Order: sequence, then structure tokens, then C-alpha cells
Amino acid sequence: MPSVNIYTNEKNVDKLEKSIIYIKEFIAKKLSCDNRKVEANEISIRIIVPSVSSTISETEIVMIAHSYPERIQKQDEICLSIKNFIVSLHPSLKSTYVWLQLSELGHSE
Repeated sequence: MPSVNIYTNEKNVDKLEKSIIYIKEFIAKKLSCDNRKVEANEISIRIIVPSVSSTISETEIVMIAHSYPERIQKQDEICLSIKNFIVSLHPSLKSTYVWLQLSELGHSE
């Protein structure tokens, strides 16, 4: 189950919250590969407003997902496409960075 943390400021929360289902669907599509189709309901997203931060971007998205060869090969493309999708929904979020952390194994119930 991919996990996504969106770190941003208070003024961006409402717009991100209103489009969260579209963001989940897009991320699911981008993280899907031949060996694993990801559904939107498998994506866990949190919108976080830190009380203190020193960030390099107004909005930073950190995705954690299982490592598959296709994801490794396309990691830069995945991150850039997600950034571009977020900005297409909300042009004011042009200062957005996206990271994809791929792990070897993880499980939780």
C-alpha cells in the first residue's frame, strides 16, 4: 500500500483536500506496473501542515512504495508527472517537489 505525505502550508490545504481523490487516482495510475496494478483506494494520503519547517519548496510530496523494476526505471518520470499533475489542478502550487522512496519490503495490517 503506497503511502503519501503532502507537506504544505495552511493556505493550500483546502484546494488539496478538494482534489484528493483525483490525486489518489493519478498516483495509483503512475505507480501501477506490469507486476502490480495499484487502485486509488490502496493509496494512503496525509496533508500535513508542519508547525515549524525549513523547506526547499512550498509544497513537498513524499511517496513511499514497494520497489518494482518498472518503478525504479521510471522514478524520475513518476515524480515529474505527479508534480505536473498537481500544478495542472492548482497552478498556484508551482513550487512543488516530489520524492519517491522505494522500499524492498513492508507489510502492515
